[in-house]
Amino acid sequence: MFDEFQIQLTTFDWNGVSGLTNVLMVILTGLLLYGLKQGSNNIKESALSRDADILRWAMTEMDHLKPAIRLITDAHKRHPYCNCPNEHIKHNDCYWNDEELKAAQEVSVKLQRIGYMALHNLISRNHFMNVWGPMFLSTWYALEPWVKHKRLDLDEPQKIEDGAYSRIYLEQFALYCEQNLPLVLVNNERRRFNLPMHKPSPVTFKTWLLAKVKGTNEKLNI
Repeated sequence: MFDEFQIQLTTFDWNGVSGLTNVLMVILTGLLLYGLKQGSNNIKESALSRDADILRWAMTEMDHLKPAIRLITDAHKRHPYCNCPNEHIKHNDCYWNDEELKAAQEVSVKLQRIGYMALHNLISRNHFMNVWGPMFLSTWYALEPWVKHKRLDLDEPQKIEDGAYSRIYLEQFALYCEQNLPLVLVNNERRRFNLPMHKPSPVTFKTWLLAKVKGTNEKLNI
């Protein structure tokens, strides 16, 4: 019986090596996929944490600005910055005192920065709008005459489409809020400042379809 048992040292079985290699490759691929998944989760968590930190910072800034914003909005309700009935002119009487002018400068500078970050999604644009959009709008309604006169003093056009630059991100994000907040909220703010009410704009089928495809309700011109 022992004569039938033979060991062949000269024959190398490549099939066995190939099978072992396949098993190792499967294990390594599984480990690689697990590592990639963990890395992706870590990146997402870091991004969410960063976004939350920036949003908290923006909210803290808005909280600090509340007294100055109240000062500006109250001043505007008492009397707008200027008495320009149709078109703003460079030389006009100013109806705000030094404290209100200082508040306008501080608020406009900080909201310019926050507006830039929100427009470029460095702050979660929609989260910030949902929390602070109405206040941002009311601040813009109060500051608009002041901003227009600042542009006149700097020899800039008054309108963004004509090349205005001063406080451009403040105005752009205010317009973004105006176009994307619920119409009821927008009209509530406009009513407080005796501005004409906005009417619902008809949504064409093309606009609706594009919004569905893009998975967003943002206006196409923003």
